[in-house]
Amino acid sequence: MLETVGNTFLRFLSCLLQERSRWFLWLPVLFAIGIAVYFNITWHPEIYWLLLPVFPLFLLFFSFIRHIQVIYVTVFSLIIGLAGFSTAIIRTEMVKAPVLEKKVVTVLTATVLHKSAGNKKHRLVLEEPDFQKKDIPVVHKIRLTSRTGSDDIRPGDRVSVKAVLLPPPPPAYPGAYDFQRESYYRQIGAVGYTLGRFERYEKHDNLRFQDLSSWLRDTINRYIVRNGPKESAGFSVAIMTGDKGLLSKQELDHMREAGLAHLLAISGLHMGMIGGLIFFVIRLAGSLVPGIALRYPVKKWAALLSLIGLAGYLLVSGMSISALRAFLMISMVFLAICFDRTAISLRNLALAALAILILFPESLLTASFQMSFSAVFCLIATYERYGDKLMTRAGDVGIIKRSALYLTGILLTSLVASLATAPFALYHFGQFSLLGIVANLVAVPVMGLWVMPWTVAAFILMPFAETGIALELAGNGITVILWVAEQVASIPGSTLRTGTYPLQALTILIIGTLWFLIWKTEIRWFSALAILVTIPMIVSIQEPDILFSRSGNLYLIRHHETLLVSTRRADRFERERWGLLYGEEPVEKIDDFTDKMKGIACDTSGCVLFRDKQLIAFSHHRYASDLDCRRAHILLSRQPVGQNCRHPDIIIDKFDLWREGTHALYLSKAGKTRIETVNAVRGSRPWVPTRYRQATGMGR
Repeated sequence: MLETVGNTFLRFLSCLLQERSRWFLWLPVLFAIGIAVYFNITWHPEIYWLLLPVFPLFLLFFSFIRHIQVIYVTVFSLIIGLAGFSTAIIRTEMVKAPVLEKKVVTVLTATVLHKSAGNKKHRLVLEEPDFQKKDIPVVHKIRLTSRTGSDDIRPGDRVSVKAVLLPPPPPAYPGAYDFQRESYYRQIGAVGYTLGRFERYEKHDNLRFQDLSSWLRDTINRYIVRNGPKESAGFSVAIMTGDKGLLSKQELDHMREAGLAHLLAISGLHMGMIGGLIFFVIRLAGSLVPGIALRYPVKKWAALLSLIGLAGYLLVSGMSISALRAFLMISMVFLAICFDRTAISLRNLALAALAILILFPESLLTASFQMSFSAVFCLIATYERYGDKLMTRAGDVGIIKRSALYLTGILLTSLVASLATAPFALYHFGQFSLLGIVANLVAVPVMGLWVMPWTVAAFILMPFAETGIALELAGNGITVILWVAEQVASIPGSTLRTGTYPLQALTILIIGTLWFLIWKTEIRWFSALAILVTIPMIVSIQEPDILFSRSGNLYLIRHHETLLVSTRRADRFERERWGLLYGEEPVEKIDDFTDKMKGIACDTSGCVLFRDKQLIAFSHHRYASDLDCRRAHILLSRQPVGQNCRHPDIIIDKFDLWREGTHALYLSKAGKTRIETVNAVRGSRPWVPTRYRQATGMGR
């Protein structure tokens, strides 16, 4: 037995040595693991933790380590992981800024940094704010929503407005996506909405470089709205500047449910199409002039000019993670052309991932980063194995078969990309489009062959004020795409809604997929273990039986596989996020089920739930809490509960919600209730409100 295990281990090491050329691809993975560890611990590492990689780095200088390859590789891998951990610490310290702790109403004066497009409202990011009230922390940036009086405001303007300011929103439930953490790394210390019109008293004509991108985006957005068709203006703005504010909620929902949302996010598809069009046109123009084609490297000129064009596109796109990743990848393609190197490879993708993780380690946690890199990684790995066969066949057939192979390529690309992004779509959004492949088979050719060429033409003609025709022609194709999205989304069962699943299962699945696609020898089949582990984790997942929002105005009960909510008006954002957790919208109001289902009773003062010989009371008023204190086993109250309330085993009141955020309760037949809270899951991190860290003794 031991001999068999030893032989298997030696064979495993032998295969790893054969795969030496693929070791580099694990660098960003190891770096990302270090970052993931940093964001999943519940305490804040001090700056001296940066010394952590020093000891393993010191070990590499010993000769006995260098001569034992297994130990050397292990120590080196540990250093890369610790480097990711340290990078996250450095980034956290660099963006550290004050955060608002409570709601305030004040008049503020600030500089407009960014303004999004919108039909009924605009979202603005302001910097360098001065407050009329002097007891407000001097936050670096503020994000405001304005429904009136902001049409003429431009990035760079110095404005004054009365606004309601709030702390950035915490996760909607324990383990949900952390918007406070996202705001922290964007240095947004407060969010809110305006109570009146903006007063502009200083207009900035000389923009700083950091304002140039926002100003260009706003200028292009305004131009498209004025000169393009209204029906397609939102789509055109989204693919030209990355701003989705003009798209209606219905259009966004249709695109997501049809699996076409990637057409709205500026990513590899858009960068590739625009870069390819510029490259093709310039190379074709140069080739038509024999004197130029025979004397100069037209191909390399076209690559450089395409790179310049893409840099401009990146500047006006808002420089999202997906756009930055695509720009880095395609830049490597064009630079490879200039230096006669292989253009597209997993090595280039690894370099792009490593660059983004070093600059923005927090991007690892975003759906944009995960889905973008997953799709491109799986596509490159697939075409590494089967791309040459398709290219060979395409070069030896006629136009009809070549077109069929082109559609086959789109089908294969859509299938691979859909499968690659499905785990992330289910984890982040709780849903996945089953008919996305069919929708992409129609929409992608329309996008590539019609919409994007005319979009490039609109960019070129914009300085000459002649973009109307180009935008109108692009709009014809956009109309087709929106129609396809609507038709596919309207088909019953086109979207699979399963709810989310544990982060641990997603992590194991990612490692297993990488293991299978990176290695080429038989050790790749060890990835089957990932499937064997993740399936039981996903099947055995338990959603909360009760969710109680941090405001106390909304609670959800899962009762006999039916989701009931206390109200449809309050905390709408939380209610929508809860729907993603369970895989369906919790739209049934609890009052409607009082007389129809056993075990629930409600009146104006609250509700009671009988479950497994336990009485759970939801009190809306103080006097109701006093009554429930005498009989309830679990008491949930939106009001403070006095210390003389001693009958309930568990009490969650206004102060608990204020300190710890949304509560999730897991009930069991044994009468044992497990409780998770938003802030307890996050722990003592810089983006967690100070009141929680002080209450638990975990703050600095």
